[in-house]
This record gives sequence, C-alpha cells and structure tokens, in this order.
Amino acid sequence: MPDRELGAGAWSYFGDPRAISHDGDTFTGWISTTGNVWVARFTETGKLRKKLIFRGLGRDDHNNPSLVFRPDGHLVVFFSPHSGHIFPKDRKSEMRYRMSIAPHSIDDWGPVHKVATNVPGGLGYTYPNAIQQRGKLWLFWRGGGWNPTFSYTRNYRDWVPARELVVFGHGQRPYAKYAGDGRSRIHGIFTNGHPSSFKNSLYYMRYENSGLFAASGRRLGSLRSVPLNVTDLDPIYRFSDRGGRAWGHDIALEDGKPRVVYTRRIANHDTFYFAYFNGTRWVSRKIVEAGAGRNSFRSGGASFDHEDPRFIYLSRTIGHWNQVEEWFTPDHGRTWQTTQLTTADDGYAIRPVTPRGLRGRRRVLYVHGDERTRGFTDFRTRVRALDF
Repeated sequence: MPDRELGAGAWSYFGDPRAISHDGDTFTGWISTTGNVWVARFTETGKLRKKLIFRGLGRDDHNNPSLVFRPDGHLVVFFSPHSGHIFPKDRKSEMRYRMSIAPHSIDDWGPVHKVATNVPGGLGYTYPNAIQQRGKLWLFWRGGGWNPTFSYTRNYRDWVPARELVVFGHGQRPYAKYAGDGRSRIHGIFTNGHPSSFKNSLYYMRYENSGLFAASGRRLGSLRSVPLNVTDLDPIYRFSDRGGRAWGHDIALEDGKPRVVYTRRIANHDTFYFAYFNGTRWVSRKIVEAGAGRNSFRSGGASFDHEDPRFIYLSRTIGHWNQVEEWFTPDHGRTWQTTQLTTADDGYAIRPVTPRGLRGRRRVLYVHGDERTRGFTDFRTRVRALDF
C-alpha cells in the first residue's frame, strides 16, 4: 500500500472538507507546524505539488483550511484562527479565503478576501465548513457567540448577514458537522457542548427550501426562526449514564439519506457508533471501542467515504499506537468487515478522511505523529496519503 507524506502539519475534526477530488486528483490542505496555511494537489499518478497561501495564521491544529470547488472548477479555500475566550493570542480573529486563478489548479491565487460578517459575542471564527449548493456557496462556522453560525454568497464576494443556526446555553459550545447534496438539502448533526464539560446528546437537522426538518420530515422551523435550541432538534442519541456522552464525527448521505458516525464517552473511554434513520426512528449500532488514545486526543477520529458511506475510516488504539482502519457494513451496521490500513510502529495515525468526490479508487489521508506532540498548539505531525 503506497504511503506518501504530503507535508508537516495537522488538522482537527471539525473544519471540512479537508480533502476534495477532481478527475482522480486530490486537493487538500493543512496548518503547518509553523502556523502557515498550505494546500496541495496529489495527482492520480502520485505527483505532488504544494503551495503556501497564507503565513502567520497561528500554530494550532484547529486552524486547518477547508476546501470547496466553485461550479466553474475554481478552488476556494477558507481558513481562520482558533478563536474563543483565550485564542487567538496577539492577532485578530478573521475568516479569510482565497480562490485559485485557474480551474482545478493550485498554481496561482487571487487576493485574500474576508467574510465580513459574524454574529455578536466577540469570540471570532472557528471551523469553516464550506458547501457549494447550486448557485450558493454556504459557509458554516463557530461564530462570535460560540454557536454554529452561517452565511452564504452568490458572487463569492458579498455575504448575507451571519446568523446563528442553533444555540444551547449553559456556557456550552455546540459542535457540528455538515453534509450537502449539491442541490437543495444540507444536513447537520449537533451536540450540546464538548463531552469533557457536558453530558452530550446528539441531534440532527435538515435544511431544505428555507425549512428545517427532522429525518422523518417533521418540520422543526425555518431559517426565519433560527436560532433553534439544539434540544428541539431531532434526537439521534440521548445521554444516559450507561450510554455516555456523544461526540459527532461525520455525517454523509447514502441515496440522499443521512448516515452518522459518532462516539460515546464513558470515563474518558470512547466507543464508535454508526447511526441511521430507519423510516421510523434513529438506530445506533456499536462499531468498536476506540482504545486508550493519547494525552492530546481521546479517539483518533472517524469519517465516511462520502461517495459510498458503507465505508467508514476510523482510528483506534492497536497496541501502543493508534492505527487507521477501514470498516465496511453491507447492512446498516449489523455486521462489519474490517481492514487495518496503517501499521507504523513509530507513531500514531489519526483523523482519517477520504477525498470527497473521489470515485474508482481507494485513498485515505491522515495525520501521523508521535510522543513529541503535546497538544493542539504543540504538535510534531505530518499529513500523509495512503492508496490501497
């Protein structure tokens, strides 16, 4: 299985897409170990080209860029510093983006633009999530009030006023993941807060034609009525002492229907679960325990193959280190077939993703590190690509 290092850097769980594809080539990006924003094109034949597009964003693994193609093929890359009550230090929180000059190319770039809208609260921008839906480019992020926030643009310059999508309160910050169908629907999953500080449940909501819906089609509200309280959304899993605290990792669409992978945490021990809506209710099925992890992460993360969500890529502790595995289910999580993809004995492999839009081949990207990584602002990691 060819394994290629793309660059020294990292990414977190919640800024997406981290990798996208066109004609078999992979486009990805990362925040470097010196705090700069890099993008790369890794061709189907294995040729690698890299480009530094912004300096001095800050050394923090939350700062990774998110990538999306415009309908004309030009690449749009969003990036912002990790922002909140403490960060960023010594710099202003801004959501920036750049667009490639040529379609499906990283060679030349236009100027740095800014998303000049946010909600009140003073806590800046974190975790850009870009979704191109027909004539609108939607952007979701954690906004000034620490809640999931959104805006959109039609011309890639002017953004409608930002609004919060969901809120919870109690000093908590809901965590979100999103998936669009490229047409009219955007799906999202949301927690109450961070599992280290709240007894999280996990909720679902779908946007379609200005309405907000549960998986059953029950109307939850509209964009005019946002923000909704996260507890008024469609519950995928409700917290219990026996079940643990939820943490959403990814949502993808299979024949237009949402599939979810998440973890439940009990006493700092995580277990991966797969969830789907069976037409009547949400069903969750255990995949596998995540293992011990490291000091800087509890589980190594999980994501779907968005082109075929029967495949999940996850990282769990095997022996001393976390390794990436492929898990396949032909029957909505009743049974699983698994293959271990990484076997490195010199460090861990975490936060795997597959390039969205990639068909006809198997490629997973992940972050490789070792004991020198102390935390999200002190990491010695590399982004790698594995073909199999």
